[in-house]
Amino acid sequence: MTKKRVVILGGGLAGLSCGYELSRAGHEIVVLEREPHVGGMASSFIEDGEEYWTHDFGPHRFHSSDENLIEHVKEILGDNLVWAERLSRIVLFNKFFDYPLSAKNVLKNMPPLLLVRAFLDYFAVRFQDRLGLKKFDDKSFESWVTRRFGKTLYRIFFGQYTEKAWGMPPSQISADWASQRISLLSLADTVKKTLFPGKGGTPRTLVRKFIYPKFGGIGELARGYARKIEENGGQILVNSPAVRVHHDDAMHVTGIEYGRHRRETITGDEYINTIPITSLVKALSPAAPAEVLAHVNALQYISIVFVYLKLRRETVSPDSWVYLPEKHLTVHRISEFRNFSKTCAPQGKTMVCAEITCRRGDEIWRMNPEDLEKLAEKDLMSVGLIGPGEIEGSFIKRIPYAYPVYDLEYRGHLAPIQQYLAKLGGIVTTGRQGNFRYNNMDQSVEMGRKVADEILTGDRTGHEAVATGKEYFG
Repeated sequence: MTKKRVVILGGGLAGLSCGYELSRAGHEIVVLEREPHVGGMASSFIEDGEEYWTHDFGPHRFHSSDENLIEHVKEILGDNLVWAERLSRIVLFNKFFDYPLSAKNVLKNMPPLLLVRAFLDYFAVRFQDRLGLKKFDDKSFESWVTRRFGKTLYRIFFGQYTEKAWGMPPSQISADWASQRISLLSLADTVKKTLFPGKGGTPRTLVRKFIYPKFGGIGELARGYARKIEENGGQILVNSPAVRVHHDDAMHVTGIEYGRHRRETITGDEYINTIPITSLVKALSPAAPAEVLAHVNALQYISIVFVYLKLRRETVSPDSWVYLPEKHLTVHRISEFRNFSKTCAPQGKTMVCAEITCRRGDEIWRMNPEDLEKLAEKDLMSVGLIGPGEIEGSFIKRIPYAYPVYDLEYRGHLAPIQQYLAKLGGIVTTGRQGNFRYNNMDQSVEMGRKVADEILTGDRTGHEAVATGKEYFG
C-alpha cells in the first residue's frame, strides 16, 4: 500500500470517522477544524471544578439497526458508555403528549371537541384523496402531513412547531423534511403501531434504547476518534479554519490555505470535505463561476441559540427532550442531560438546555445573555417545568449553521452546486454539512467510513446514498 496524506476539512463525526479508518490503515491524516474543539454539533463541554457538569448542543442519541456500526461506536467509546432510555413529549393544552404520537395518549389528552374535529378532518382528507376528489401534490411539508394526518392534527402537532422552528410557513418548506423526519406514515399507521408495537419492524422514531457516553457527553465520541487518530500518527489542528481551497486550471485541488491570523497552506494526496458545502464553494480559488455562487447564496441555514440553565433541583422531567410548539413561547425545545447519563450534573442539581431557532444576525441571535435567560425562564415557568428562584446560573452558546433550510427551491439550487463540485478533482464532499442534509449521527459516521473505504479499496461504496437512505431517517 502506498501511504497517502489525506487532508480532511472539518472535525465533525463524518470527517473524524473517515480519518480514523484511514489512519489505522497507515495513511497520514490531517484534520482542519475551525473551532477550538472537535465534534461539530455533536460536541460536549465539561466543567470539572468543584462540581462536575457536562452539556451538549441540545439532545443527541446514537442508535442504529446496523450491528457492525454499533460495535464500531463501542470500540471508540470503550467502557465509557451507557444504554439510555429515550422519552420525548410535546407540551400542549398544559398536558404532555407522547412523541412520536401514540393513539392512546392522544385520545386521553386531547380536548373532546378537538378530537372529534381531528377525526372528521382525517377521514375527509382520506376520502378526498382515495377518490381523487382533491389533489394533494406532496410538494410542501404542509401538504404532505395534511394528506396523512388531516388538517387539525397537522396544525396542532406538526404545523405550528415547524413554522416556529424554521421561521417560515410550512407551505414554503419542502416535503423532504416531512418524509425524512416523520416515520409514522399516517394516523392509521400511528394507531397500528400503538396497538401492535414491533409488528413489521420498529420505525426509527420509535427506537427507545440508545448509546450515550457515561462521562463527558456525546462529544466523547468525537474526542475518542481524535485520540485514536493522534495515536495512529495523525494530526488534529483546531482553531484552523479552511479559508482557501486552491485548484489548478484542470479543476484539481492543489492545496488548502488555513488559519485565523497566520495563514499556512497544506497539500495532500486526497482531500475530504465535511464543512458546509456553501463554505467550500466560497473558498475556492480561483473562484467559482458567478452562476454557481448565486445558487450558493440562495441556500439558507437555520441558526440556534442555546440557553443553558443550572437548576437547584434533582430533575425537571423524566424526558430526554420536550417540544414546546405553542407560538406564545419562544423556546421550541428543551433537553435535560442527566436523563441521558446521571453523571452529567451534580447530585441534587440538573441542567436544562433551551433551544431557540433564529437566523444569524437577527434579534434573537444578537440578544444579550441576561435577556435570553429571562426569556427561557419565563417560557419554562409558564408551562410549569420550573418554579421561581430555581436558577443558580446560566450561559449561552450559538451555532450559525445548524439546520439546512429545505425550502421549496433548495433542490434547484443544490443540484447545480453539486454538479459543479463533481468536476473538482481530488476532493470528496460528504457528511451533514458537506451534503446540505439534516443527517442523523449514525449517517454521518457511516458516510465517513464509506468514503475511507473508497480511498482504501478504490471501489465505489455509495457513501452518497447514505445521505438519503430511508433506513436512516425518522
